[in-house]
Amino acid sequence: MNDIETREDLIHIMRKFYEKLLTDDSINFYFTEITDVHYHLEEHFELLATFWEQSLFMKGGYSNNMFQIHKDINEKHHFTKEHFDTWLKHLYNTIDEDFQGKNAEQMKINALSMATVMQIKIVQQNH
Repeated sequence: MNDIETREDLIHIMRKFYEKLLTDDSINFYFTEITDVHYHLEEHFELLATFWEQSLFMKGGYSNNMFQIHKDINEKHHFTKEHFDTWLKHLYNTIDEDFQGKNAEQMKINALSMATVMQIKIVQQNH
């Protein structure tokens, strides 16, 4: 099994990851009702690939404020710890299905770090 090495690998992960997210009734409404991401998935995958290229390969190019985007979504429907746990579970499973190695492990570590910070910054404001 190969490690994550290219933008195409990241897009592949995002496609499979979103297949899982969109079929999981505990979280899919964020993509189909709260936002309109499901209408432009390919464009979203490109944006996410740029984000992960920066996160894993220090390539640069991602300029959006990820935390503000999710804070805005949270104002429409509060995220819970369970939402973050579901998101991480699906991402980890997607990575593990096709990749192993340093970058695959780093992507999971980075995702956990982001989810943890996001929960601190966003979810705790819900209480």
